Amino acid sequence: MDDLEHVTLPLGQVLYEPGELPAFAYFPTSCIVSLLFTTQAGATAELALTGKDGLVGIPLVLGGKTSTHKAVVQSAGTAWRVRSEVISWELNQHGYLERLALCYAQALMTQMAQSVVCNRHHAVDQQLCRWLLMSLDLLTDNRLNMTQELIASMLGVRREAVTEAAGRLQAAGIIQYRRGRITVTDRPGLEARVCECYGVVRAELERLFHLPQPPLTGDGARPNPATLRVRAEAQLRRQKADTPAVSDAAGMDKRLLHELEVHQIELEISNESLREAYDEADALRRKYADLYDFAPIPYFTLNAQGFITQCNLAGAILLDIQRSQTRPHRFAAFIEPSFLPVFDHFLEEKLHGRCQRSCELALLATPHHPERTVRIQAITDEEGHECQMAVIDVAMHGQLAHHDRRRTDSKQQTVHDQSANTPAQQTEFSDCPSKR
Repeated sequence: MDDLEHVTLPLGQVLYEPGELPAFAYFPTSCIVSLLFTTQAGATAELALTGKDGLVGIPLVLGGKTSTHKAVVQSAGTAWRVRSEVISWELNQHGYLERLALCYAQALMTQMAQSVVCNRHHAVDQQLCRWLLMSLDLLTDNRLNMTQELIASMLGVRREAVTEAAGRLQAAGIIQYRRGRITVTDRPGLEARVCECYGVVRAELERLFHLPQPPLTGDGARPNPATLRVRAEAQLRRQKADTPAVSDAAGMDKRLLHELEVHQIELEISNESLREAYDEADALRRKYADLYDFAPIPYFTLNAQGFITQCNLAGAILLDIQRSQTRPHRFAAFIEPSFLPVFDHFLEEKLHGRCQRSCELALLATPHHPERTVRIQAITDEEGHECQMAVIDVAMHGQLAHHDRRRTDSKQQTVHDQSANTPAQQTEFSDCPSKR
């Protein structure tokens, strides 16, 4: 709530233009916003309506940043708005807001798609009824401040067609129109005349927002310095509202006392955010440490002198060493002596940023393993101080490749045998030009 700003949006205000990155996301409360597309010739057509059911700023939700349409206030009113960087951070927390925003994006796509169908296959009378009902759903009463010319522009039809359709609705006692204000006096009569498009859009919206909510994954405080002061001020106001007023703190200036209290709360909020960031970093470190440790491929980290500074469990098994004793070991000590020049050259090339993709060499036999041929692939850090290596057993890799080739050959032989057992079909296809 501390990041939301309550604003009044006048009729006709443009919230964002085509090709622009929206500076804010808006949550309308009493206004209606139209998403409009304008052709090169200057004609406009309404793509969708957004009101208290959703948000304006779907490009921020879907990651496209910009769009080809613009957002214009169609009915004046109020809304909450939040800066784009804040809403992007909140969406990246993968909580309820992201789920609701994606559900609304799907509802908006349904509305756009159904508008295309309606404009193509249904009469102007039905289109006007659909538009009036959708607008009423977003308002608190049954009156719309809207001219017939603007409605025609929204629907992408001639003004005369809207005038005739509105006249028929007024003659039937369903609406009253005077001086740019439309009052719906018979909503059931309006619903009886509308096409199925309104029901499809309404049902999809209801379905999406009644889906069961998944469990909340987390609620981390956002370390945002831009809003830290605002959040601290709000928290201080809440605290003072719950406690009785005190004296002038023994003559201390009230403003100074206020600043000290706010700074104290800012520090508490910052510390809480920092603690949560540390907890999240520790959780990620444990997660990726497990992935590294239990990987089936041996991994090693060597320093510039060729000493082993880190290895995973598969690496320790490969060299037949205790992981707690990896630091004193040089990786070269486990290489068959005739291959030492190959490895030294490979390590030198890698540490100096030269592109040598891999090398093959033999490792010495150990009490538990015979001599083995391995392939080493490696990368270095930007400073050239460390080299991370993946060591692949060539013999095991060859066995897997041989097994894969045998499976492929077996499948091909099966297909060949099945083809050989169907001579009648082969004859039929060879004798029939159309089937050939």
